[in-house]
Amino acid sequence: MNRKVVLILIPLLLVSSIILSMPKTSAQVEYLDVGIIVPKKYPFGEAVTGGTEAGAIMGALDINNTGGIKVGDTTYYIRLHLINEWSHPTIWNPENAKAELRAAIDAGVRYLIGGFRTEMVEILRDQVVFPWNEAHPSDPVLWLINGASTDYLCQDWSVDPRYRWIFRVMPINSTALADTVIGYLIEYLVPMKLARMFTPTVKFAIVAEALAWTIPICERLEKEGLGPNATWYKTWRTPVGSGTEVFKPILDECAGAGVDLIVHIYTLSDVLTLVGLWNTFKYPFILVGIDVPSQCFLVIDWTGGKCNYECHMMVSGSRTPIIPGMTEVWWDRFVEMWKAWPAYTAWGAYMGLFTLKNAIETAKSIDQFDVRDTLEEVETQQLNGICKFIYETHDIYCDSVGATWDGKYIRGYMVQWIYKDEWKGLPLNEAYKGFKAMVVSPVNMPFSRKFTIPPWIYPLAEVDINFDGIVDIFDIVVLALAFGSKGGDPNWNIEADITMDGLVDIFDIVKIALQFGSQYSPFPIPDPS
Repeated sequence: MNRKVVLILIPLLLVSSIILSMPKTSAQVEYLDVGIIVPKKYPFGEAVTGGTEAGAIMGALDINNTGGIKVGDTTYYIRLHLINEWSHPTIWNPENAKAELRAAIDAGVRYLIGGFRTEMVEILRDQVVFPWNEAHPSDPVLWLINGASTDYLCQDWSVDPRYRWIFRVMPINSTALADTVIGYLIEYLVPMKLARMFTPTVKFAIVAEALAWTIPICERLEKEGLGPNATWYKTWRTPVGSGTEVFKPILDECAGAGVDLIVHIYTLSDVLTLVGLWNTFKYPFILVGIDVPSQCFLVIDWTGGKCNYECHMMVSGSRTPIIPGMTEVWWDRFVEMWKAWPAYTAWGAYMGLFTLKNAIETAKSIDQFDVRDTLEEVETQQLNGICKFIYETHDIYCDSVGATWDGKYIRGYMVQWIYKDEWKGLPLNEAYKGFKAMVVSPVNMPFSRKFTIPPWIYPLAEVDINFDGIVDIFDIVVLALAFGSKGGDPNWNIEADITMDGLVDIFDIVKIALQFGSQYSPFPIPDPS
């Protein structure tokens, strides 16, 4: 960790809480106590790996160092209380988690941000927050969930009023997560690439962890499929703690059955084994889905670089200027402070604090009822889009989940891990050991890049723009029609951006020229006989 940051934080460590405060110099200065529910032992919780704690500390420092929260003549400075979620399978301990949360509430915490595992969020909600609010109707606790995506954690509060004190700031819920993955596959990746490359159809399998949140996603994929050009083969739901002995036979069977695509759905580290085996043995199918560990930059170390070419959901790619002049500036500041890339929970903790600040200042009150009512109504410009909540459920509003985006409300992105030798020398904020997480969907934005088919599956994928098995004049024509364009232009074609630099130019022509006339046979690639 940066020595300067260590020197700042050490005096602030007080048992299980971090107090970020400014000195009380008059009656006009007060503290706002905010509880941060941190999944310790997960990289998405601890500061040194860019998780919840890091985002919360940075958010509190930014708010406090820029004048705090203004309510009339009073200034409130954020005071954080870190609450260990105790949710990692190796330390699972609901009683400890409940005790820490109750202690924070007894200490005056009325606003919470965090909660990584659905199973623990549900326990803390039902056994601590709901009972407190029922026993103290005039002094309730308001919780901004940051981490857990399962739909039912947020419910229609007109049916059950207890849920009016629950919001979800990050991530989009499980339905929207599935919509984002499925939308990209159906609207772009399957018809534009996979269906042209494989015959007689794109055969897909599902490999998911055996936890509650994956069930509706698996069932939906099995029932609805991935469009007319794809067929479902089989689903595996692997138990927590699965290793090579579980995943290797699955991958072997998929390869033997002619599977072209595996949709993987994981929050736990088991998936690292799956990803590592896939790349090590160069299985002839691509990997696209939800892989929470791969949202952490350290997945490169954890897999020994075998994450290359994996595609999964994320809040952002590497230093992606989603909101130009804002997102990448924040990214640089975060990396400078923590020497780590922000995990999705870091984004959520940071944005949760600023969402809370905006609601308080708009309401001109720190009263929980006033803040709740304001959160239901206002929109806030955040690092990766506009944040607003669905009025009935308090879920994060997300109106764009497919392969295109209008650049407005917060959404999830499909990113792909890509390695290039020339990136090895780049600073940490731009690449890690030669790797970047490149946004491949939405496909219509200036920061979007083409999806890269692993070369062991189709070696001409980079330059065969129209995916017909040969690099010829028809690819040149496609490139010529997009020549000079960049993302967002009317004639932009993401497939023509061969060099993945965001511009179709002479360098893309050179790439095609060097392999002009190359042909791959047989093509389309048949299933094993």
